[in-house]
Amino acid sequence: MSRTERRCALVPLRSLRGRVVFAFASSASLVALVLVASVFMIGRDYMESQRVRAVERGAEAHAEMLRALLDDPGASGATALSALNPPPDTVVLLRWNSQWFSTDPDFDADPAVVLPQGHGRRGPGPTERVVLDGQSFLRTGVVLGEKGGVLYEFAPLTELEATLRMLRNLLIVCGLAAVAIGAALGVWASHHALKPLRQVARTAARIAAGEHEIRLPSSRDRDLSTTVDAFNAMVDALQRRIERERRLVSDIGHELRTPLTTLTTGVAVMNRHTEELPERPRQALGLVNAELDHLRRLLEDLLALARAEAGIHRSDLEPLSLGELLSNTLAARNYDTALLHVEADVVVEGRKIELERAVANLLENADRHGDGVVGVRVGREGERAVLAVDDAGPGVPEPDRERIFERFATVRTSRRSTAGTGIGLALVAETVAAHRGAIACVERPGGGARFVVVLPAVTGSS
Repeated sequence: MSRTERRCALVPLRSLRGRVVFAFASSASLVALVLVASVFMIGRDYMESQRVRAVERGAEAHAEMLRALLDDPGASGATALSALNPPPDTVVLLRWNSQWFSTDPDFDADPAVVLPQGHGRRGPGPTERVVLDGQSFLRTGVVLGEKGGVLYEFAPLTELEATLRMLRNLLIVCGLAAVAIGAALGVWASHHALKPLRQVARTAARIAAGEHEIRLPSSRDRDLSTTVDAFNAMVDALQRRIERERRLVSDIGHELRTPLTTLTTGVAVMNRHTEELPERPRQALGLVNAELDHLRRLLEDLLALARAEAGIHRSDLEPLSLGELLSNTLAARNYDTALLHVEADVVVEGRKIELERAVANLLENADRHGDGVVGVRVGREGERAVLAVDDAGPGVPEPDRERIFERFATVRTSRRSTAGTGIGLALVAETVAAHRGAIACVERPGGGARFVVVLPAVTGSS
């Protein structure tokens, strides 16, 4: 097995559920193995001992009968042996007057087996297991008297071995069933034990989606209550930090508005007298105008983002035609309306001002960083409205396709890319999330970037 195959085989054991199930199954396997082995060995020893006792009692009874028959001077070994009634398939050998007699003439035994060493005492001889012609027998011998007569009985073990095989198979099946039950209990126990973790994961996902007021319910379990309290305390601290950041951004925006207005007014006065200025001051004034415009857009985006994060909206939800909204937005910003391709006009529940700003930010991002807008598409996929903005740039590197939606994240993708505020795409993402939608950056077929916005469509719209 290769290293990759071994790693793939161990992947299920790396999860907590896999380890719990493995622990239960391993414990059940160990217990089942010990029980199966113990029961089988105890049962085998008991049945073999009972079989040995039965064979020895039968041989002793036959020996007493032969002694009585052979006491008659006219009796022969064959006549005495024919008077016996041994169990089926049991072979009786008699040695009398240096001759051998057998209840089965076809029974051919090895003399070394028939005549064991150290066998010369009265009463049952040492009972042993022997194998003759591939078949197992229990052999026992009894000395008949002082004349040297010896009785040997060979009792077959066929039934005993069949019973032991059946017992072994039954125990194996029971052991496998115990392992399966142990694994099933492991699955149930892991499911029950991981239930609090699944609740934590669901709550964390809802918090990450914007439901910051959600908390874990208190638990009566002392082991879980510590985790629940720590999680809720962490979320409370995170919520307070987010609120502080929101207030800071909002406060900065409002504090900058007044000096920015004053600065804009002063620069506007200077712009009316640009013809009276020398060349170098005129160039400096142009730079001031550009930076002032950048600062104004940054301030507007900051305030809009602060309002979006705080849930403050400047308009109400209303049914909006995405095709009409895109057409109006393109026309208002002097874009060629031929760029718009409406596959299916879809109606969504949205706030017009916020969605228009989001579309405008996507168009501006394509102009600044993607060498211009090459297409805007709107359509429907199932119960979702899909809006896509394509640009002609080199595209966004895959590692940065999620990071660009963070605040103040900028990625220079084109030589002609100009500096932005770093707020535009973050504002788009916040606006889309507030409308229960999603946004993603993907590669456009043929090159460039494609920003895809997915929003819930109004049922029945087409």
